[in-house]
Amino acid sequence: MTYDFKGKTAVVTGASRGLGEAIARTLAADGARVIMVARTADKLRTMAAEMGGGAVVVEADLSEENGWKTAADAVLAVAPEIDILVNNAGVSGRESLGKMTAEGLDKVMTVNVRNLILFSGALTEAVVKRRGNIVNISSVAAFSGGPGQIAYSTSKGAVNSFTRNASLDLGRFGVRVNAIAPGVIDDGMWKTAFASGVDRDKTMEGMARLLPLEKRWGSAQDIADAVAFLASDKAGYITGQVLRVDGGMIV
Repeated sequence: MTYDFKGKTAVVTGASRGLGEAIARTLAADGARVIMVARTADKLRTMAAEMGGGAVVVEADLSEENGWKTAADAVLAVAPEIDILVNNAGVSGRESLGKMTAEGLDKVMTVNVRNLILFSGALTEAVVKRRGNIVNISSVAAFSGGPGQIAYSTSKGAVNSFTRNASLDLGRFGVRVNAIAPGVIDDGMWKTAFASGVDRDKTMEGMARLLPLEKRWGSAQDIADAVAFLASDKAGYITGQVLRVDGGMIV
């Protein structure tokens, strides 16, 4: 299914790979002018050339303390009005309770929560001008957790709370705020894990047992399609919701 985003401006963070790349390409294919935010400017420039449609590259590192401001200032310089904001940038953590370090906790919470909120706040006026909408990328980890996911699952729980509260703050302006909670997706963070030595076939086979829907992992495109729906007029009366796209992993 495609949507009509012609004449609309979308901002996607973490757009250089995985879910963010799929989301950016999908919104662009449906007609949006996409502003892509990520640390990897070279990859973004290649994507922008392929996507066309006036795609814009913003190089910013949202893991840095003031990375949110660098990104926001650059976005607003080219787009004082925004129709769609997709907060996709995120990092994972693999420290269990008792072995958690302050550095590990701060890294996850800075990217996944602190800078997401500050970046969204900086762009709020631009989104309000267009009665636009915000889609945050959460995770099923916020509901289920897992070994070594203390920081990550906590951060995604915070994203869900932010989504609900932001929808209350911005609803009076006609701005919708929702979130997508992906399940196990064969892309993005899992690709990083597999590249670091995690056995791909064994992991995918084991995780597939938890998935009622055809025992298959999801794809980045599955998530991009869900984002496009929530960002579209077809979801015009949906706000404050966290949509799990997880193949029935959590019921």
